[in-house]
Amino acid sequence: MEWALRKKQSPVKFITRNSPIAVHFGALDTRVLQLKGGPGGWSVRAAETVNGSGTSRHMTAVEALLPRMKDAKLRGKDALVSISGENVAVSLVPVDPHNRGRMQQTLKETALRSITDAEGVTYRYMPLGEEDEAGAQNVREELLLLAVGQSELRRCSTALETLRVQPASLEVSAFPLARTMQAMQTEVEAPWGFLHLGFNHSIFGIMLGGELRFMKPMQLTGERLLKTLEASLSKFDESDPAALADMLNGMEEEQEQQVKVTAETISALNKKAVGHAAELMHTLRMESEALAQEVRACLRHFANRHRGAKLHNLQLAGFGAALPEVENALQNALNLPTEVAKPFTALGIKAPEAVLAEEHLWCIPLGLAIRGYV
Repeated sequence: MEWALRKKQSPVKFITRNSPIAVHFGALDTRVLQLKGGPGGWSVRAAETVNGSGTSRHMTAVEALLPRMKDAKLRGKDALVSISGENVAVSLVPVDPHNRGRMQQTLKETALRSITDAEGVTYRYMPLGEEDEAGAQNVREELLLLAVGQSELRRCSTALETLRVQPASLEVSAFPLARTMQAMQTEVEAPWGFLHLGFNHSIFGIMLGGELRFMKPMQLTGERLLKTLEASLSKFDESDPAALADMLNGMEEEQEQQVKVTAETISALNKKAVGHAAELMHTLRMESEALAQEVRACLRHFANRHRGAKLHNLQLAGFGAALPEVENALQNALNLPTEVAKPFTALGIKAPEAVLAEEHLWCIPLGLAIRGYV
């Protein structure tokens, strides 16, 4: 599901030895990725990260990337783009068989209610899985509706044009994320799930037969987990209990709020967490159980529509995935095989150490880069 960022475009299918340039405007940073080689023999040609948040993050990325575009070793001009889920409203809209003639109006009204943007709102939708052949007439049909403000599309388009690349399309981050996860699990026939714990937006999805069959925003975010862990760890640092709290106090009131949280923040947190696994697991119990209740509700909904189907495993991605003890806490709460995604390792893609150190943060750009090849 995508939005066009230029008027004329052809279907996205690439046959070159370099992938398109993948650009993901995330909540905390912008990531640029390009692969070289081909399926079965990919390696990273270029990988760039620029910290920046809020509505100014697009031009922050441009200002940092433009001077080093030549040194980045990027090839070609075609770019595939994605935006953070926090900028997109996700809704499940039931289809009333007796009122199908008004569905377009219903979708439009739902989209306009879900996003406030002075420049207008645009939306896309897709059906979610009619799968129950045995009793399809009893399956409630639903549409997955995604809405985004026109101002966000404009900022993306302007940034890419300034970088002198040709934007082919824009996707919501969940779809390239699902593409990466699917490439890692092509042999799994049972349904499986992914949970993206973004800094201020999380989303849970279920894949089946290579297709996205369920998607829902979740309450627990990476920011919430971060604050929970910071509060717990501060108890073990009597000499300077406010040091990490000061570093995590990432909001400044200028023209807008700017988040100051980086990979170094997680590194510092992990160092402080050494030797405190049991305490952190106890601290995370309430958060993980609340998330588990949300996930279980999603699974009941999914099982009702797919004849009792159960999840095979859960892949974690995003900012919160690698926070101390989060993986273990969620696995215990869900009683489901759970692991932090390592797509470059799983797919045999050669990458720099800096990328391999945080593979879970590159799932979305990678899903853009491999589009048209998988």
